[in-house]
Amino acid sequence: MNIPPQYLKLMPFLLIVSAIVFITSDQIRFQKEQTAQQLALEGIDGGHIHSHDKGVMDHSDPVAQKRMGIFHYNEGNKFLKQNDWKQAIRNYKMALHHNKEFTEAYINLSTAYLKDKQFDASLKTLNTLQKIEEKHPLLHYNLACYYAIKGDTARGMASLKLALEYGFKNIESLLSDPDLENLRRDPQFQELQIKLPEKKI
Repeated sequence: MNIPPQYLKLMPFLLIVSAIVFITSDQIRFQKEQTAQQLALEGIDGGHIHSHDKGVMDHSDPVAQKRMGIFHYNEGNKFLKQNDWKQAIRNYKMALHHNKEFTEAYINLSTAYLKDKQFDASLKTLNTLQKIEEKHPLLHYNLACYYAIKGDTARGMASLKLALEYGFKNIESLLSDPDLENLRRDPQFQELQIKLPEKKI
């Protein structure tokens, strides 16, 4: 192949321009992929969604959805035990993305929010659960914890009584949970404590 001399002089310049164009377009493509992936992770409503490593998940399959909900719930529990509130919250939110009626995930998400001092988020989570299962004993126990921390002992005691009425049985938690410290100072709590053995709890 015979290349004219004037083009040979331009070859180094053209190679540099081509390299710049290639690198720039590759970086732009990478940035677009990262942005799309981030949007998928965050979800439209701010909830945490994620991609699945082993292929595309059938999001119309309720069994698969529940399975993934349980997986993230268990992951959340692991982080909750490690006092890693942020990761616990993230996983519980993922569990609820897969199963919006997963009552235990709401309970533990509200607990993680309380521990992380995100009080408004904790109350919002409990209010959502109340619309799904208003007589869940742990819903009212966590509401009692929330109100106790916020210093509203009247509402805290009312929630605690409802928790017991709906079947809360962990008396040890009532007597030792630091979140309930304000309630344990209340005279009503002393009266409640006297009645606990009568409930055969």
